[in-house]
Amino acid sequence: MNPFKRLSTQLLCTLLLSSSAIAAPLNRAEFAEKFPQIEEGSSKPENKAIVCPFHRMLERAGLYDKEVGMGGRLLVSIAKITTLAKQWGCAIKECGTVATAVSAGQLTNLSTKPGFANLGALHRALGVSHECGFTFAKGGSVVSDEQRATSLSRLEALADSNGRLTFDNLNTVKNQICEEQGEVNTFASQVEVKLIYSFLGGKDRGFVDYDDVVRFFHAELPKTISAPSGL
Repeated sequence: MNPFKRLSTQLLCTLLLSSSAIAAPLNRAEFAEKFPQIEEGSSKPENKAIVCPFHRMLERAGLYDKEVGMGGRLLVSIAKITTLAKQWGCAIKECGTVATAVSAGQLTNLSTKPGFANLGALHRALGVSHECGFTFAKGGSVVSDEQRATSLSRLEALADSNGRLTFDNLNTVKNQICEEQGEVNTFASQVEVKLIYSFLGGKDRGFVDYDDVVRFFHAELPKTISAPSGL
């Protein structure tokens, strides 16, 4: 498959979660109080058109409620993305650069406008993409309940008696997906695993909780969050 036509998955996840320059520790309690829409028991539905779980969570939190434009397009300015990035622990310079690249890729097919990224059309952000997604099918443009359930089932089978998953466990499932799809586990795809692992506290604790992976994949605020890193 032409790499410029592959599904753009963790494009904006990377920009929001891939920085070692953390302004301040993430405070889970503060996020929960400020954004009850992503707490356990919330009835607000997720937007499956946003294939990145992090942005799906932010949309569910109401952070993009004012961004819906003509035709239901979810256009978010690069300026707003970088502001949110800082709040969630990512350096503005790095995040702004990636957001600009996403916008540029979408401009080639008129799925956004200058200075904005279309979160509902990440599959049209040409030039920065990968397959082997945990929550979407090969070539898909929306979250797949079937693919998500399959990924979670495999992860659950690998979890220990305390429901804990290691970095290698996440990689095992990622490699299974790539093999089934006949795709290469690219650098961007590998970064996705590192971001999930670090955001859910893996680098601090040496493991992540399976239940938190379930929450994150369903756009719910995990019980444990930590400074994210793609390194």
